[in-house]
Amino acid sequence: MTPDWNHICSAERPINCGWAGTYRVRYSEIGNNGKVMLPALADYMQDAAGWGARILKLAYDDTVDQGIAWVLARMVIHIRDYPGNGEDILVETWPSGVSRRVATRDFRLTNNKGEVIGVAQSFWVMFDLTTRRAAQWPDWIEERLPDPPGPKLIEPPLRPPFTKAPLPTVDNIKARPSDLDLYGHVNNVRLMQWVMGIAGQDGRPDFHPESLDIQFRTECRVHEHVAIRHTDGFAAITRKEDGTDLVRAHIVPFNQTALA
Repeated sequence: MTPDWNHICSAERPINCGWAGTYRVRYSEIGNNGKVMLPALADYMQDAAGWGARILKLAYDDTVDQGIAWVLARMVIHIRDYPGNGEDILVETWPSGVSRRVATRDFRLTNNKGEVIGVAQSFWVMFDLTTRRAAQWPDWIEERLPDPPGPKLIEPPLRPPFTKAPLPTVDNIKARPSDLDLYGHVNNVRLMQWVMGIAGQDGRPDFHPESLDIQFRTECRVHEHVAIRHTDGFAAITRKEDGTDLVRAHIVPFNQTALA
């Protein structure tokens, strides 16, 4: 799917639920080409989502006492350009709708020249912190969701693309305590790093793709052993103990669509 960049650039940030913040690319976030890596951009967006949820009183601090929290189920990202070290990136975000107890939040990234360089849509579900399963939505969650929501910047397919071809194992990883976030499982951005570390041609890293559609199917816990599998732009993180795919992803290298 090719994004409609005219629509993305012209859409107005909603007054009732929009948030914007500026992030500066740090030296530790750039790759060997001098450009910021996609996981860093995803980290900015994850941080922005937290601040955006805070203004709606739907952030972690507002839900944890009820034993529930938002978790990211899927993220679709398209990038036109990757800024370099020290450049500022404006991240705008807003809730963009709810369908079947899945809330979407959109993001727009703009460089310091005022050029829109990226867009993303994220899909969030409620997570029961005790049972470690999807949770029912209390009434107060729906009452705090914005009405109307902001505009959808992109329209990803409902079903994430994936392959039926065998995915050979390219790497093996053991989840360590340093990989965990405040929910006690491996952070989404770290899982993204694992996938992109083998996402390029011949199993090489590709941290600067044109697009990424990544699905977080179930959590990865500390000390679990996983296989990172990849073929032809499709990747999975698979728990070795039972063969469950924890993550599935589709990665499109930069300029591949232009060369097709």
